[in-house]
Amino acid sequence: MKANGIFSAIKWTMSGLNSQVRKMDVIAENIANAERAPDENGKLYQRKMVVEEEGTRVRRPEFLNQLALKLRKADKGHLPAMLETDGPLKARPGEPLKTKVVEVKGEKLVYNPGHPRADENGYVRMPNVNIVEEMVDLISSSRAYEANTTVLNAAKRMAKNALNI
Repeated sequence: MKANGIFSAIKWTMSGLNSQVRKMDVIAENIANAERAPDENGKLYQRKMVVEEEGTRVRRPEFLNQLALKLRKADKGHLPAMLETDGPLKARPGEPLKTKVVEVKGEKLVYNPGHPRADENGYVRMPNVNIVEEMVDLISSSRAYEANTTVLNAAKRMAKNALNI
């Protein structure tokens, strides 16, 4: 019996969990610094985002090719975007998803003439962090984390049941 499928699923899921935790950490940092004014040197906090790095590229698994072929025969309108091309996947099974944190340059001007860092027109330079956008990203990441834990628990149950056979 070959158990690579179960272990591969666990490795992929752990990679997804790690990625979502990193995203939630960066979102929390953005929210914490959303109202932070520039320091005495004028340096302003820049919003950060987690993005996927380009990984090792491999061909799609045969299962996805067969699925795309069957959907193409049925109705082209039903073909999901990920199956439209014969393009490569970003990582090999079991290989961790590589991410990096990047700063998004920008600022917003807030009218607050009483602020000690206000300019001559009464505007204060503030970080380019939108709390609503950050909260939406946080909810999305927490749902992805929850989905990954569900997959992990299912893979563990399958492995346990396979050992009981």
